[in-house]
Amino acid sequence: MEPIFEINENSEKRFMQGKINLIIRLYFYLKEGVNQASGFRTIGYALIGIAGVLAVNGDSNWLLLILLGLASIPMFIYIGWLWVARGKKSEEYYQLKYTSSFGKYAIQMNERQMQLLEEIKDELKKLNDNNSR
Repeated sequence: MEPIFEINENSEKRFMQGKINLIIRLYFYLKEGVNQASGFRTIGYALIGIAGVLAVNGDSNWLLLILLGLASIPMFIYIGWLWVARGKKSEEYYQLKYTSSFGKYAIQMNERQMQLLEEIKDELKKLNDNNSR
């Protein structure tokens, strides 16, 4: 049996293929893109300023504002994809690299626990093989 969290052929089929998964991925990328854009407050302030100018101006073209909003969706999807494909991995690496002493200790304890469980499994397998003879 394959581990649950391992990326393999079955997980690729289950999570990457098909129209529903494509829609879910696009939504995920859109959400991540918007989350990243919200981190850049100056971009938000600039968009609010543009919308304010268009709203105050009596002959503003609301269709232009709607089209600008719709045109920004692919950009947010791309930013989200970029963040998911590269940014999160780098961020997680930096978090692990610069974690506190307590965080490093917890990671070391988890690694040690996995090592001990592997040793216990090997010993139980040996014991089972000896008893079955």
